[in-house]
Amino acid sequence: MLFYYPNRPILIPPDKKQILEFEKSGQYIAEHKFNGDNITIMTGTHEDYTFWNRDKTISRYQPTPEVLEELSVIPANSAVNVELMHYKTKTIKNILKAHCIMSWEGKPLLGKRWSDSRNILETLKYGKHFQLSPIYTKDFWKLFQDADGSIIEGIVIKLKEGKLKHSTSKIADVAWMLKVRKPCKKYPF
Repeated sequence: MLFYYPNRPILIPPDKKQILEFEKSGQYIAEHKFNGDNITIMTGTHEDYTFWNRDKTISRYQPTPEVLEELSVIPANSAVNVELMHYKTKTIKNILKAHCIMSWEGKPLLGKRWSDSRNILETLKYGKHFQLSPIYTKDFWKLFQDADGSIIEGIVIKLKEGKLKHSTSKIADVAWMLKVRKPCKKYPF
């Protein structure tokens, strides 16, 4: 199966006025930006999963049997992009937050809308370890303000009609997806 880099959001500063404009337009949703590792789960035959990092290397993550059981809802020949909550958080382990599908049952979703991907995600059964990343249609600024910086770094604002494309590993390359994160020692925002 072809490797799919997940689309990368453009980083923007935490400007309340701008964030409220995105919300008021009604064309955007917001998701939490979790403090985890961006992973693409590639499925082969039933119960055959490969966890890929953004740099196109296999992740060192070793899922538990419980995680693998919950992932069995993903059909063969699919690529699901998740945030792995395991290495960067002290209190949360073995949690996969699903937020995009790049390929489904052997059919690439490239050129399809992000909302088409989300509609497929919403049909899956989730559990304690494999979870659907919640989306929000209001209170974007409050959502950003409530981010604690450790488990939730900020928010990602997505244009509902944004089109999925084959992306690169390092460069922010889709204008329809914007990341707003809390400042820390590593970066100013």
